[in-house]
Amino acid sequence: MQRSKKYKEALIHYDSCVTANPGYDKAYLYRGLVKYHLNDLKGSIDDYTKFISTNPKSSIAFDNRGYSKFLMGDNPGALDDYNKSIAIDQNVSKAYLNRGGLKNRLGQFQDAIDDFNKALSLDPNNADIYFNIGISKGALDYNMEAVAAFDNAIKLRPAFELAFLYRATNKSLLKQYKEADEDFKQCLALNPKNSEAFLSRGDMKLDESDKQGACADFQKALSLGNKHVAKIIKENCN
Repeated sequence: MQRSKKYKEALIHYDSCVTANPGYDKAYLYRGLVKYHLNDLKGSIDDYTKFISTNPKSSIAFDNRGYSKFLMGDNPGALDDYNKSIAIDQNVSKAYLNRGGLKNRLGQFQDAIDDFNKALSLDPNNADIYFNIGISKGALDYNMEAVAAFDNAIKLRPAFELAFLYRATNKSLLKQYKEADEDFKQCLALNPKNSEAFLSRGDMKLDESDKQGACADFQKALSLGNKHVAKIIKENCN
């Protein structure tokens, strides 16, 4: 049921399993994952905690619980769980990737890159790792290195919408406007409702002194629900 993404049905199954056999601790691990997919993050954390109480050496349980904490905004709790996951098993790429994502959120971009590089050494064909490296490099204003990372992500996943968006943004900062425009077009071909793509392309057009084109993109972003662009329109398009 989980593999077929029938999470509600899976939850009923695991609830029954826990009721009938509360000593079967793996049911808590599996139910924690189901609850995560159903966006019951507190419930998933509770189940992972129950599983960890009898399996304190489970790297995957700490990593999974850490990610639920991350999504709830509990940065210290997530970091502690990721650290424990890695201490138990230093050869699991996902824990380094997740910890790197948290460090990005905390603004610790170089430390995040170190984690992503470790993840990459364990899983060299993972497009998400290259994507996250690109995010960190861009945040540090290493725009050429960011573009190279997004290049690798797109090679591994040719329909990687956000990689096209962020590669375009970094290319525009390098004043590679023609190449950036091609990436924005590819991003919007994959998702015509990506308001951030219209906003970022509008910013680029302002840099190119194309005020009319910029304002058209800003208006499109606003029509798609991007409220942050209203101030930009007021300042540049009236």
